[in-house]
Amino acid sequence: MLKNKFKMIAFLTVIILTLMIPIVRAENETVEQTTQNEVMPINEPTEETPNLGNTTDSNFKKGDVYLTGNEVTIDYIVDGNLFVFANKVTINSQIGGDAFIFAGSVTVGEQGYIFSNLFAFAQNVTVSGMVYDLYAAAQEVNVNGSIYRDIHVGTNTLNINGLVRRNAFVEANNIHFAQSNNEENQTTSQGIVNGDFNYTASNEISIPEGAVNGKTNFTEARNINTISIQTYIMSFGRFLATVAILWLLCLWLAPKFLKNTNNLLSKKLLPIFGYGIATPIVIMIAFVILLLLGITTNIALLSFGVLFLLLAISSAIFVIAINNLVCEKLKIEKNIGKFGLLMASAAVLWLINLIPYVGSLVSFVTVIIGFGIIMISIIPNHKKPVEVES
Repeated sequence: MLKNKFKMIAFLTVIILTLMIPIVRAENETVEQTTQNEVMPINEPTEETPNLGNTTDSNFKKGDVYLTGNEVTIDYIVDGNLFVFANKVTINSQIGGDAFIFAGSVTVGEQGYIFSNLFAFAQNVTVSGMVYDLYAAAQEVNVNGSIYRDIHVGTNTLNINGLVRRNAFVEANNIHFAQSNNEENQTTSQGIVNGDFNYTASNEISIPEGAVNGKTNFTEARNINTISIQTYIMSFGRFLATVAILWLLCLWLAPKFLKNTNNLLSKKLLPIFGYGIATPIVIMIAFVILLLLGITTNIALLSFGVLFLLLAISSAIFVIAINNLVCEKLKIEKNIGKFGLLMASAAVLWLINLIPYVGSLVSFVTVIIGFGIIMISIIPNHKKPVEVES
């Protein structure tokens, strides 16, 4: 057992000394709580659609649902979370949990109702039904229906044609509020934000009267020309390369660790969080003590460097663990299929880290979980051996 632990430590040391990952800038957010809780009924879907996951009825899927394909239409109730990788995604029914969608276009139809968060990463995102909270990174976002609470959007063009019941946190180049003329030929706003409208743009926009019921907060964006596109491309490429190299090295040198990552993530999430949060604190305290002792300065600096490098690869370890879990759910067994989905998963996480107000939180959580997986795998587990009666 001790030999295997030293082997894992040596393996991780080789990895962290040869890899680097990018740091993505993200803004902080202030989260408000609400005490409101209402349910808006919608018509239940009637068409049958085959799917993965546990099923109790052709129009009802119990548990989490995982889908891939060119065009995916969900017109049955999902009593759980929804995960989709596709070109075109359409939701015409109720989703009981969160929806995580990576696609070319995402449409929540008029009969679509997502009871929790919609995380959408696509070219175009259109919400014509009801979504509890919207988190989107897209070229164009259209809010035609209703957002029960907040929207957090990073986009080129945002069209607010419906209702946002609370606050909007937006980073966009173009923002439009829908307007209409009444019988007296007076212009009224159809696109409404009931709470505060916080937006970042290159120039301050003219907001129609009655479109925002709360405060409007404008932040001037940096000139896009001052941001090197090459920097983003290199950052994206380094992260994909880090994930790919780590996965290949694990497949070659530590297949048992690779196989166990999804089990740890699904069955020991709380211990992983504990290790991920407590271990850096303990190491930092030890670092300070060693520095104060003076004669152990080199050991202190070495331990701090190892901590930093382990944290640097933690996001990649998280992606590998999530990918293994998804592959198990989708019953993907061939390594070529796992590798393809791994690259897609890494791309999704990298894009999430770019979302304003959300990226910093997601990045923090992924680092904690990834670091916890590493620590729980290399720290000796003192279990009493089971005695077998003769």
